[in-house]
Amino acid sequence: MREALKNAHPLVQLSALVLIGFMSMFILLGAIMIPFVFSGTGIGFISNPGSVSDPNEPTVLVLKLMQIMQAIGLFVIPYLVYRSIHKQDNPYTLVSASGRLGMIIVFALTIVSALPMINFLAEWNGSLTLPESLSGIENWIRGMEADAEALIRIFLSMDSIGDLIFNLLLIAIIPAIAEELFFRGTMQPLILKVVKNYHVAIWITAFLFSFFHMQFLGFVPRMILGAVFGYAAHWSGTLLLPMIGHLINNGLAVLITWYIGIDAIEESIETIGANEGDALFALMSTAVLIAGLTAIYFSSVRLNKKAPDT
Repeated sequence: MREALKNAHPLVQLSALVLIGFMSMFILLGAIMIPFVFSGTGIGFISNPGSVSDPNEPTVLVLKLMQIMQAIGLFVIPYLVYRSIHKQDNPYTLVSASGRLGMIIVFALTIVSALPMINFLAEWNGSLTLPESLSGIENWIRGMEADAEALIRIFLSMDSIGDLIFNLLLIAIIPAIAEELFFRGTMQPLILKVVKNYHVAIWITAFLFSFFHMQFLGFVPRMILGAVFGYAAHWSGTLLLPMIGHLINNGLAVLITWYIGIDAIEESIETIGANEGDALFALMSTAVLIAGLTAIYFSSVRLNKKAPDT
């Protein structure tokens, strides 16, 4: 079975790994739901998580645990299967940082500096409207976005250090590791084998990375971030950089919310670069992002003694 999968076409491998991911996810989610089924509490909240309004409800903890199980089943297990059949021909190491400390520092600062650009793109993306003939689709998209935002607000409600630590694990650490293992560590190498061009492979993966989240009002900035993570992985040769970038991007939101509150964050941090007159600020942020990626590229050339063009 393993040899058959290893020798299959890369897209067949990717399809099989996605299927394995969904099967693993459903098994893990089922294990979480079993106590609710047998207790008679019911699981209606699962089909409509946006209806949960009290952050102290037991169902919120269940939803958080389901998020963790989803990440493990959908992303981590497929990566482990992929690595088991591609031990020698994976272009990206897991966390090897030999000679790459400078890259890590530069990339971390780059992601922080990119915040105004991301906010600018998010504001622009969220203001887009579809033609009247597609109003039904737009209403569906905005409804999904409202439900997701309501759930995030519930998740980000924190009353203690314990809540903060748990949310950092749930929203920052686990997604950073799990999603990068799958998208940059599994999907991108397999697509690269098909298209033979790392730029194309990076952008296809970034598109699918953003599409997977099913939050289309933030599709463009999320795709840009996915591409940034993809280039960081390819040029550095390690998944450590995109994991750190992903962790910083998500973790900052959790930490800032903890310090100033969910309502204040919407009036301050999330609008940097998106306010009227902030276009120049966003442009400067973009320039810093490009400069940071350029520095990583040339650091890679110096370490590898050649351009990473394969």
